[in-house]
Amino acid sequence: MSSEFDWFMVTMPIFALIVYAIVMVGSMEKQPKFLESKSTEKILIYAFGVLFGAGVLVSCWYMFVRFFDLLASY
Repeated sequence: MSSEFDWFMVTMPIFALIVYAIVMVGSMEKQPKFLESKSTEKILIYAFGVLFGAGVLVSCWYMFVRFFDLLASY
């Protein structure tokens, strides 16, 4: 996967399935009981935190790599 298009083709279906699952669970008249437990809430908070943190780290890494690549070719 060398281009942005390749990453888009891989990540967009995954993103669409996650959004679909969130919308379907959110539209339920009565949500499943396991979603109301404290442990599930804690796991979701940590999962979002880890995903967001990993995204920030990966973005920073590629930002620095691109910066030094541009700096080397200046």
